[in-house]
Amino acid sequence: MSNSARRNFIKSGLALSAFSILPPFFGAKPVIGKLLNEQGTPTYPARLVKGDTIAIMGMAGAMRDPKILSGFIQIMEQQGFKVSVGQTVNKTFGYLSGSDEDRANEFNDFVSNPLIKAILFVKGGWGCGRVLDKIDYEQQKKKKKIILGFSDMTSLLNAIYQKTGLITFHGPVGNSSWERFSLNSFLDVVCRGGVSFQKPEFPQLQLFSAWQSGEATGELIGGNLTVFCSLLGTPYWPSCAGKILFLEETHEEPYRIDRMLNSLRLAGVFDEISGIIFGQFNDCNAEKPLESFSLEEVVRHQLKGYSFPVIWGAPIGHVKDKWTLPIGMQVTMNAEETSLKLMRSAVS
Repeated sequence: MSNSARRNFIKSGLALSAFSILPPFFGAKPVIGKLLNEQGTPTYPARLVKGDTIAIMGMAGAMRDPKILSGFIQIMEQQGFKVSVGQTVNKTFGYLSGSDEDRANEFNDFVSNPLIKAILFVKGGWGCGRVLDKIDYEQQKKKKKIILGFSDMTSLLNAIYQKTGLITFHGPVGNSSWERFSLNSFLDVVCRGGVSFQKPEFPQLQLFSAWQSGEATGELIGGNLTVFCSLLGTPYWPSCAGKILFLEETHEEPYRIDRMLNSLRLAGVFDEISGIIFGQFNDCNAEKPLESFSLEEVVRHQLKGYSFPVIWGAPIGHVKDKWTLPIGMQVTMNAEETSLKLMRSAVS
């Protein structure tokens, strides 16, 4: 997906959100507003065990390469899981994996299905923001399924946490690399109930370091910077008070990163959070570097005057090797040790 197309998708989603007061089409039944606990007491999904059934579906961009799905299924089956494949993985509706109603209804059906223990997604792109008002959040709270993805799924993960208090998971999708580190992090968090995230010893993580020292404790929120910013001003924006914010991005110029961080700053986010963890910001370099600030410069500009701990370059998001991070979990970050530790297991 080209950069300009990706940005247009986000803009389209923001424009559509202006019409959220209109009745949904085709009988969808959204649960909007303060009908649920709005980040009250967190709830934990059951851990995955061998023999459990995982659903794979399309919630965002259309899948154009069938090898992605077959490879994804093989990886999950090799871990001892059964796989149920949704119809949306083979649908195309423009750049989407089916209409908004197709995707929302299939997602709600998987949540309601007692045989399904987790819902994973075949790829990112754009599309989750279009169905946030069509998700059955009451069922989410009752059924407590593992919901895992990243990139465009940032909006879905944070919305579910905001509306229900259910812990969700920022981790790989079907077209991600599922090599040793990423797979082990996924299994450690959702199967073994692991609580520690340490710095992996990879050459590409040489920049993984403390930008601002200190230790902080709070609930994890965040994800992809562009998608997270698209939630501003909507009913799905999570409270940032006392939170540990994590952000990652890919293929965005420094001035665009500057603009999005500025939006968060003006919205008071940096006044509320207790710490921030940045990912590696894959290929976020200026097209004309001599006429631009560097990525690090614009981030430091936006964080000037804030004293919370800052970690830079963590294995999050659009990189080969990544952590699976539980959104909504109480964690302690230690900048000097570049470490993150959950206060308890993210699964029951």
